[in-house]
Amino acid sequence: MRKTFLVCATTALAFSLLGCSTPAEQHDTPTQTEDTSKAPAEQTSNDGDFSFAHIKSCDDVQPFVATWVEGLNPYDWNSVSETDIHCGWDTPPEDVTPDNARSVEVRFAAISERPDYSPLEGMAGFERVTDEWVTANNGDAFTMTVDIGISAVIGTTIWVPGVEVTVSGGRWANLPELDGPAGLEIAKQILAS
Repeated sequence: MRKTFLVCATTALAFSLLGCSTPAEQHDTPTQTEDTSKAPAEQTSNDGDFSFAHIKSCDDVQPFVATWVEGLNPYDWNSVSETDIHCGWDTPPEDVTPDNARSVEVRFAAISERPDYSPLEGMAGFERVTDEWVTANNGDAFTMTVDIGISAVIGTTIWVPGVEVTVSGGRWANLPELDGPAGLEIAKQILAS
């Protein structure tokens, strides 16, 4: 099930990079109001699991991805609940070109037990992410990359007890790359906020 979701999500992102996504409703992009340079700390609940209860809207997530979503529109179906957060931004339809057709997504899911990512290990583009913070928190992290020539879709998934975070971005011509290390830092900073 999880493998199917990730493959579908990666394929959807590849299409959005090519400008084939459904246009999102036009919104003003929120401005950055928070310093995200602080060192990550553990944001845990009473039972020791990590939590994203402090995230009340996608406006709370946007400052952490401001570098990559400048000029992008929020999805009209962004959602925040106690068990799941899905925030995304993409290029306004009128601005889409092969060089800037891009989307960025951040997803949180409340998952207490360690997921089994081993079925993904044999897939093309799979790469484990080694990080001291992830290891210290008994977590797991990996990236999936789909290279489509002029750009690449890169999805980074981080699990720490209580939370799975997926940050999807990629590599685009002449724009900041949202790769595995950047996605991991975004997740760490949001969990520490």
